[in-house]
Amino acid sequence: MSAVGSVLLAAPVVPLQLPLAVDLTAVVVGALAGASVAVRDRLDVVGGLLLAVAMGLGGGIIRDVLLGQLPVALSSHAYLPTVAVAAISGLVFASLLHRLGRVVAVLDAFALALFTVVGVEKALLANLPAGSAVFVGVSAAVGGGIIVDLLAGRPVAVVRRGPWNATAALVGASVYLLSSSLGVPSRVCEAIGFVVIAGMRIVSLRWGVQNPESVDVIAAIPVRRRGDPRPPPRRPAGRPEVRPPADPRADPPADPET
Repeated sequence: MSAVGSVLLAAPVVPLQLPLAVDLTAVVVGALAGASVAVRDRLDVVGGLLLAVAMGLGGGIIRDVLLGQLPVALSSHAYLPTVAVAAISGLVFASLLHRLGRVVAVLDAFALALFTVVGVEKALLANLPAGSAVFVGVSAAVGGGIIVDLLAGRPVAVVRRGPWNATAALVGASVYLLSSSLGVPSRVCEAIGFVVIAGMRIVSLRWGVQNPESVDVIAAIPVRRRGDPRPPPRRPAGRPEVRPPADPRADPPADPET
């Protein structure tokens, strides 16, 4: 096991006791986002409910399954009815959600940060190494969106250029673990990770910051193949071009006036 992983396992991790209302708010935001996708793609009511459930509960279910636990969304009586109400509201009041786009975007950034931090923390409490904790946190953050894109037959947004989503979760989870390895109290690590993730997401949405495209370095290097003509020799800078003297036996140039 790596040194960072050993330190993380030795450091005390205090469970984050989220109020049920806070967790349900994150679920509602995800469900509204799924309902918005259904409205844009002109799906029926059943499709809208399915996308809302997948977006609101998918990340948490993936997290709990990876940790070998019974999903909280299934063991609690509050999650499924909340998602159903949020889905119907998102389908009925789609135009209102569109007007409140900025508010919903900020809440979505908060939900992304919350899912990531909770996923990393639960992985650490399960004595998983640092790399696995990051994987669980990022999967919890973007898992619902991936499921929605697949169900709706859309290109998976997380693997394409666009506003920071998985990138923000990855950076925030890494900052969380780095802070924990330095002996920072658990509550402070959670706050730092939350602020980093939500801040990166909001900045990316506001100013259009994206990751650079993949570049094939080898293909960018010019390679001369056998049989290609040799390029003309380059003349040193500052030296005038020297032309060979004219042949006196050659015919004189024709007079254009004649």
